[in-house]
Amino acid sequence: MPSVFTQAQLQQLCAGDRVTYGGVQWEVADYSSYDDDNGYATEEWLLKTKSARSYYLLREVDPENPATLVNWYLSEEISGSSVSGDSFSDNIQFTMWRVMREGERPYPHLRALGREFYFESQTAGTYRSDAGKDSRTTWDYWDQEHLWNLAIEAWEGGEIHFYSTKKVNPEDFSEVKTDTKKASFTSSSKGFSKSELKEVQIIMAWILTIGGILLMIFGGW
Repeated sequence: MPSVFTQAQLQQLCAGDRVTYGGVQWEVADYSSYDDDNGYATEEWLLKTKSARSYYLLREVDPENPATLVNWYLSEEISGSSVSGDSFSDNIQFTMWRVMREGERPYPHLRALGREFYFESQTAGTYRSDAGKDSRTTWDYWDQEHLWNLAIEAWEGGEIHFYSTKKVNPEDFSEVKTDTKKASFTSSSKGFSKSELKEVQIIMAWILTIGGILLMIFGGW
C-alpha cells in the first residue's frame, strides 16, 4: 500500500519521481521556483500523466498571511478565451498582458469556468528554472468561498497564461514506489555481451580439450 507524503517529503520531489493523487499516478516532469522582494515565494512541480494531462503542484509561502503562511495548491492551465470581464462579451486575453506589465489597475472582477472571481493580490518577481530566469507579474483572484483561485501570469517575453487553482492537502498525495534495475557484470557496457561471452566460453573449452589431448600424448616424456 503506498505511503502518505508529509509536507517535507512532498517538497523534496524531483523530476522522474511519481506520486498518486485523486486515484491517478502523476510523474514529476519539471521543477521551478518564484519569489519577489517582499518574501512571497512559490515552488512549482509540473505533474504529468501518460494521457498528456498536466497540472502544477504549488507550495506557496505568503508572509502577508502569517496565520496560513504555507499553502499547497494544484493548478491547471486554462484557455484565455474562457476568462471575461464585467460582461461575457468582454474578452480580455488580448489586452491583459499590457495592462499587467504596465502596472495599470487590476480588473476588480472576472468570470471564468462558470465562476465569479474577485481580485485579491498581485506579485512581481523572478521565476527560476533549469532554462534560466525570467520576470513574471501575477494577479490572483478568488471566488467568494475562497476555494477556487484564478491566477493570471504575464511574462517579460510577452506570454500570458491563465490558471484555475484549488487548495490541496499534502496528505492527499501518496508515494508510488518504482522498481530499480540491479546492475550486473554481463550487462555492464565495459563487460562482454551475451554473444561475446558465448564465443569466449567456446574458445576456452577448445583450449582445455586440446590441452588434455596433448597431455595424453606427451605425458610420458
